[in-house]
Amino acid sequence: MKKPTLSVIIPMRDNVPQVWIEALAKVEGNVEFILVYPPEVPLLNNDDPRIRQITSPIRGEVIQRITAVSNASGTYVLSINCDEYLYPKIEEVVLEYFRIFPNSYMFKLRQKFYPYGSQEKLLEEWEPFTNLEAVQVRRGEDRHLETTETLQEVPISPLENKLNLLCLIKDRKDHHGPHQENFDKKVWKNSLVQECINDVVKLFTLFGPFKYIPFWCADRLLGLGVQAKLYTKGLVKKGDIIGHILPFPEQFRTESNPPEFQYKTTNRRYVLAEVFLVKLYPQYGYLWNLVLGSLRRLVRLKPRKETFLKLIPFSNQS
Repeated sequence: MKKPTLSVIIPMRDNVPQVWIEALAKVEGNVEFILVYPPEVPLLNNDDPRIRQITSPIRGEVIQRITAVSNASGTYVLSINCDEYLYPKIEEVVLEYFRIFPNSYMFKLRQKFYPYGSQEKLLEEWEPFTNLEAVQVRRGEDRHLETTETLQEVPISPLENKLNLLCLIKDRKDHHGPHQENFDKKVWKNSLVQECINDVVKLFTLFGPFKYIPFWCADRLLGLGVQAKLYTKGLVKKGDIIGHILPFPEQFRTESNPPEFQYKTTNRRYVLAEVFLVKLYPQYGYLWNLVLGSLRRLVRLKPRKETFLKLIPFSNQS
């Protein structure tokens, strides 16, 4: 396979149905898929050489997603989950978008949700995606335009906001707005993502063979990490547009998790990964406010049986 246009990275879990990977193989074009499984979870049957299946050394969303991203070789990279179905002609959408907006760093896909068990609807024929050149761009002042029918501009997250210690006692407000904190469901320029990954992985080593790897929050860690990299490289300044949100019809479909996997997101200790952001980029008050806000929520959480912090020795070799 020549250099892929798009790498789709997917952290796997237990009991993913075989029909899901069969639908994945129906995606057309020069697209690679990197599936990273938890230990001891059997791989799905697959005969598509574009689908690479890897077993992670330990279980956890962070290590599985970052392992997948580290193996991505495409010009662009997209992170989705193993309960999501991708538009078969997604490569055409990627190429068209970056032809029209070559200076963008990302774009966000439109998502349609389905309840658990909606296999027939998830596998229905896809409505052809709109010609992007004919779609109007919705800017910040265009509040009269429908967001679902336009290319909505996405500004860089306001990382240069000042530190606000009140986030320890009051809800944050600086995260509101059209900017995007998260990494998932967006197509990014992979060269920039790989620079971010290299910075993050170095922080996993505490000393010698001992690693600190949080369980959750690769999504925000990578999304804000890539944007902070843009700032520090001087590629953008506050308020710059870094991409767009696509209009409908949807480009991927999401099935709700089965009941045994429907964890409450409020019980996830996101701060255990967010601290990496302030360690990497202590100059940005927005990141400090994020951590302070997460600490505030953390003290109100009930204990969980699930382990979110991994402190284990294993080889530095992949």
